[in-house]
Amino acid sequence: GSSFTMPYDVEHEIKLVQYHIARIGQEQPDGTIKTTFGDLFNDKEAEQIFESLVGSLKAAKKKNIIKFDGQMLLMPVHKDVPIILIEKLPPGTVVGPPKPVSDNRF
Repeated sequence: GSSFTMPYDVEHEIKLVQYHIARIGQEQPDGTIKTTFGDLFNDKEAEQIFESLVGSLKAAKKKNIIKFDGQMLLMPVHKDVPIILIEKLPPGTVVGPPKPVSDNRF
């Protein structure tokens, strides 16, 4: 582990990425789900949830949950860049709002 703490719950953010891409995207013949950065970025529901969509996508990409070309995704330049969900959430996973960070010390 690293000594600095993340300001938000990365595991949870990655679950949100999986959830919203599955909700917005189109299932592909190989079982992956495909959307574009623009569709995800402009989605009203996703927009309210992600503090930093780009950071969450990068974290998910690092864990091979999703894949997309390039290092950074910026609007509107990359709105048509496909984002592929490789690893879907297990069925029945409930994705609630992020847990308040202050609860950890109890």
